[in-house]
Amino acid sequence: MESTTALLRIAARVAGASAVLVARPNDAVPLAAWGCDPDAAGALLRAVRYAFPLGSWSFRQIELTLRDGSAGELFFIAPSSDVDDPALLALAQEIATLCDPAGSMGREASAIERLTETVEQLGEAIAILGTPHDLNAPSHFLHVNLGFGALFGYSPAELVGKSTELIWGPLTDTRQMAWLRARVAERQAVRAAVVFYAKDGTPVWVEVATTPVRQDERDIHHVVTYRDVTSRKQFVDALAGEQHKLQTTLAAIADAVVTVLSDGRVEFVNEAAQLLLGVDLVDAYGQHVSDVICLVDDDAKPIDVIAGAAQHGVHRGRGHVAIKSGIIDVAFVASRIADEHGSVVVLRDVTAENSLAKRLSFEASHDPLTGLQNRRAFFELLEEAVRGARERGEQHAVAFLDLDRFKVVNDQFGHAAGDRLLREVGPIMGRIVRGADVLARIGGDEFGLLLTNCRIDDARHVADKVRNAVEEYRIEHEGQWLGIGVCIGLAPINAKTASAAAVIAAADAACYRAKAAGRNAIVG
Repeated sequence: MESTTALLRIAARVAGASAVLVARPNDAVPLAAWGCDPDAAGALLRAVRYAFPLGSWSFRQIELTLRDGSAGELFFIAPSSDVDDPALLALAQEIATLCDPAGSMGREASAIERLTETVEQLGEAIAILGTPHDLNAPSHFLHVNLGFGALFGYSPAELVGKSTELIWGPLTDTRQMAWLRARVAERQAVRAAVVFYAKDGTPVWVEVATTPVRQDERDIHHVVTYRDVTSRKQFVDALAGEQHKLQTTLAAIADAVVTVLSDGRVEFVNEAAQLLLGVDLVDAYGQHVSDVICLVDDDAKPIDVIAGAAQHGVHRGRGHVAIKSGIIDVAFVASRIADEHGSVVVLRDVTAENSLAKRLSFEASHDPLTGLQNRRAFFELLEEAVRGARERGEQHAVAFLDLDRFKVVNDQFGHAAGDRLLREVGPIMGRIVRGADVLARIGGDEFGLLLTNCRIDDARHVADKVRNAVEEYRIEHEGQWLGIGVCIGLAPINAKTASAAAVIAAADAACYRAKAAGRNAIVG
């Protein structure tokens, strides 16, 4: 019932209501309530049932279908806004799904209300979790405060009642989470550093600290604090003198370290920095830091790390450094030493790390055989095209392409030849389309083509060129030559298009008709 109470609290805030009740029609006792204790909730329900006519200014009603299929009612007491708001209607549906029709309103609801009020006043990112004893069952969100929303980008309405796995991602250590889940299920306090994900997909390193909350000698919730651990890695602002400079240098000795005087001249370059930058300590000493560290951003604009450190105390970022052997990618931290004793710049070569990230990103969105966009990436682009058509009136077209005689090539020449055919025919089709268009392999010998800002009539001309190019292609194997063809189904994307799945299904159906018409044909 805690999730229902938390959702009722959110609904009350959206509607500006002083209290919210859930009940069955004609019942005098509510199933759930927020904003009052059980006795007051019963009195309020009887009041709206018998003392006031339906539609009175003092309350508003939304009809519900509870999760067992029975009817229910959601009452807002003294709302200040329109309860027909789409956000409220969506919340009402979620409340109906979570509310237990067989349950009854207990005293425990007041505990979470008091807890949420306290958590809401705190600036740190905090969530209240419902924590089942079953080790295989995930915890779920009962409440998140504004600090949590600022850190992860979610609103309470998007999280309450949902599994905590919603903020997991590829870098989240599932074994560590299993250990955490076991501790939480045993109602133990626990602390750990974990990678979670913000709503926009950004990974966030946080230190989580969970505390069980007890009522009547039993644990009912966990309060979890999420702290961004990157803030702990900042250099101490108040460094003083040569002793502090030495401590900072020694702390970062494994990375490239350059100490800079207050006038911008280099004072010291450690061995790692000499190797990374290709300079000697004697040559670097006394030179301006910009001549030793030629750091630029992605637009080739110089980065003044010392000015950033002077202004903010600590300046963090990424850039590119020109060295004798070429350009390398670096992550840097510039820290101002207290009392104007200069700055310390720490550099770390992240060229290999960036290359790996780019390769992983490419592999996640491209077909390994042909190098074309894969099915997942293609559907994401289709969804964006559908949104553009619906919101901005854009017109696009989709082609579903199925190679003819591909099975014959596999059967006569072998699968290696079939793979070579797919690698060769992709560029042949790709040369026909424009740079803004997207050609993808969506499975087997099937391809997808998104023609952006293209009317269906123009799409037919493009499809005809693609068909002719494929028809002219021949594959050779041990002196034998074999030609293929392609059937193409077309479908428009306009303001009436329901979804990416709908438009690709329409194009697939058109392609099927093209095959039935005699192959190497175009329909749509």
